[in-house]
Amino acid sequence: MHYRLSVGNATCAIPGFTNAHIQAAVDRCALLGGGTVELSKGVFRMADSLHLRTGVAVRGQGEGTVLLKNPMKTARLTSFLGYGHRDLEVDKPGLFKPGEGVLIRDNNAFGFYTTVATLVRREGDVWITNRPHHHDYLAANGGVVETLFPIVSAEGIADAVLENIRIEGNRRHNPVVSNGCRACAFLALNADRITVRGVTVRDFNGDGFGFQTCDHFLAEDCRVETCTGNGFHPGSGSNHFIMRRCTARNNKGCGLFYCLRVRHGLLEDSLFEKNGSFGISVGERDTDSINRNLTIRLNGGAGVYIRPCLRANAAHRTTIEGCTLERNASGKNEADAEIILQGETNGLRVIGNTIRCRPGKPGILIRKGTPPCVLKDNRILSTARHAVLDQRLASR
Repeated sequence: MHYRLSVGNATCAIPGFTNAHIQAAVDRCALLGGGTVELSKGVFRMADSLHLRTGVAVRGQGEGTVLLKNPMKTARLTSFLGYGHRDLEVDKPGLFKPGEGVLIRDNNAFGFYTTVATLVRREGDVWITNRPHHHDYLAANGGVVETLFPIVSAEGIADAVLENIRIEGNRRHNPVVSNGCRACAFLALNADRITVRGVTVRDFNGDGFGFQTCDHFLAEDCRVETCTGNGFHPGSGSNHFIMRRCTARNNKGCGLFYCLRVRHGLLEDSLFEKNGSFGISVGERDTDSINRNLTIRLNGGAGVYIRPCLRANAAHRTTIEGCTLERNASGKNEADAEIILQGETNGLRVIGNTIRCRPGKPGILIRKGTPPCVLKDNRILSTARHAVLDQRLASR
């Protein structure tokens, strides 16, 4: 049986506008074997992540259904927290409440070494979390606890759906940049067959959508705007993702950043516009990706940037096909061309693209040391001396 529960306004099965109200419905559907949680229009205040569950779909009413992150609170650690522990001792224990999501870190912890958890109870001045710490954290190393977390989390699950929802990061009241490995606005981690459709992320202090060690992640008709990190972050060890009709606009990082060992991705019919760094960046062990029918324009760095990796780590067999690139490379760093091909990268294919360059910029730059690649049927409008600048030729 497929269960349905509604959350939000007074006519819903569970009336209320917090993450706890949504979570109660999601967890009940999961316990009953799966189902759909329907959110009404309104603003849901998020003190912790919405934790998606296996077999449960969460559907909103489009832009009118808003998940708004609560203002960030922070306290300093006052003791040594060990790996595998669950206790927290901080200088302001009364600042927090049970059920709040927190990020634990110090100056030696970054990436996956930070911990995102939920406060479950207080014992005197000691808080207990729902999961063990991923690392050692020291007060002497600037250890802090902050109410930072993915606004929506899909961790260790399968076959979950999020549709027709707006996620608001409330950046003004969340001044610390969130960790892209642990706390994007939407984060999938160690998950399979997760679908996001018609989801908008705005104003988050960090990456918009991130998925790490996931298989068969599907994103359709999603947008990321005015975030301080990357728009989309296909992450470490993910395979066979599909992204269609997505948009990343006016973010400070890349429109889309392929992270470490992302393989067999399909990115198509999407827009990357006015982002501070590259339109798309592809690098360490990111192999066998197809990037087609994209519009990439007015980004600070190159429209497509193949990172300069040695052979063992290079983005082999990357395809850029049927894309339109316009007036990228407006910044100072790695802004030498619309497309930059480099590294000991085999099997690069740049086919059938339309490229309109900024004055004096080449359409395609191939740096020294790049293996043979396929350039075919590209239409390049450039005032540079060489529309395709192949620096390998100068070394012959």
